[in-house]
Amino acid sequence: MNAAVRLRIFQFACVVCVLACLWVTRLVRHEWQGTLTTRHWVVIAGAIWTAISGFTLQRRIANRQVRPRKQASTSTPFTRWRAGHIARLWMAATIGFWALLLSEFAGPPWLANAFFALALLLLLVWTPGAVPDQEA
Repeated sequence: MNAAVRLRIFQFACVVCVLACLWVTRLVRHEWQGTLTTRHWVVIAGAIWTAISGFTLQRRIANRQVRPRKQASTSTPFTRWRAGHIARLWMAATIGFWALLLSEFAGPPWLANAFFALALLLLLVWTPGAVPDQEA
């Protein structure tokens, strides 16, 4: 099984995780009291940080330079490509977990739903792109 297919399987698993989180929020509803507390702000900040990190972390991993003085390094363009995509998919799924947490803390339902939508959107529009040479 090639790397792109494995990443697609991981993508599907992440989508299932987000949908499971969404389903849990529909089972147990917490009534929002109309005001944001500190814990709501922490969850909101965590979700936003995770969304931004999904893009920046992948680029940092993929563009990392291999130091020539390290002979035992197993880092190749392929392993960095794969790690970057796994990190990006996981960060997108984590936004769904933040949405679940916001819902459990009785946060604004529209914001939790927006986080769920963002997580699903990021997961569904993701593509693996060209696979670098595994031998490099």
